[in-house]
Amino acid sequence: MATLWDLLKDCIPGDHARQVTSRYYVDQVMAAPGAPRAVVDLGCGKGASAAHFKRHDPAVRWIGVDIRDSPEARQHLPGGDPVVHYDGVRLPFRTDSLPLIYSHQVFEHVARPRDLLGEIARVLRPGGTFIGSTSQFEPYHSFSLWNYTPYGFRVLVEEAGLRLAEIRPSLDGVTLIMRSYRADGKSRYGRYWSEESPMNSEIDDWGRRTGRQTALVNLRKLTYCGQFAFRVVKPVDPAGAVTAPPAGSVERIPVD
Repeated sequence: MATLWDLLKDCIPGDHARQVTSRYYVDQVMAAPGAPRAVVDLGCGKGASAAHFKRHDPAVRWIGVDIRDSPEARQHLPGGDPVVHYDGVRLPFRTDSLPLIYSHQVFEHVARPRDLLGEIARVLRPGGTFIGSTSQFEPYHSFSLWNYTPYGFRVLVEEAGLRLAEIRPSLDGVTLIMRSYRADGKSRYGRYWSEESPMNSEIDDWGRRTGRQTALVNLRKLTYCGQFAFRVVKPVDPAGAVTAPPAGSVERIPVD
């Protein structure tokens, strides 16, 4: 029987085992040489990520995408960075046109994740990057539909012709559940977005005590995480890339 390590070991990092959020990958991508000049925030809500991207590069072109009736997107202030609406599947961008797509805690709300990942594969440039985070053990919130195991998310990504390059744990599932369950949850557990959550700290202690490799500490955290962050790439090899637009796709917004 295949273990989670067997299924994920090539994309579990061994450099550190700190819990992260999706912004870890924003900082990584935007601080690297040749950082992208444009980014699409898929499921942008009120557009909070624009400021974070522009702290790295004030000239970066940020475009938000969300469904029209999203309660979070209705909080977006007019007159700022552009936000376009879509039907939840068909992205209004040209095939092979985007260097970077970002999606923070959105896929648990997506009704047709396979179809949307196919669209992400279509509009990303070969070598382009899809970064973000989603939920594994998180109670219902704001029309959420699903939770994903790290392996299940990998299967969906690869079915779309993309490659899961790296996956990292965020705060642990017990903490995330207690944050929702307790009346004082948001105030009591809110600090664990920026520091190691209790179960993750326990796993760190286990790793030190048993002398486990860093990747195996990450594996244990991923097994029990409430959310996880990911870096996905579109293959450059034409045999692995998805470039043909699906039937009915919309191609109207140039990025360059």
